[in-house]
Amino acid sequence: MTVLAYSLAHDNRGSWRLIFVPDELHLYVEFGPPDADTDPVDWMSVDDFLARRPSGALHKNALDRLISLICQAMSGR
Repeated sequence: MTVLAYSLAHDNRGSWRLIFVPDELHLYVEFGPPDADTDPVDWMSVDDFLARRPSGALHKNALDRLISLICQAMSGR
């Protein structure tokens, strides 16, 4: 399975990553240690991520970055 990962926000505690599985056309978000490989057990749907109230500044930064990426994609930038 091919998996593409993009860091949305990170600090010394961990990293929020956007995960895309091209073969399945699925998009997920996960939080994990900064240098850890992505683990499907930790993945949540983008819908679930967007619906959650941020639990802290890093989570808020990741949410803001994801929203920015979506807006850029939809405006053609």
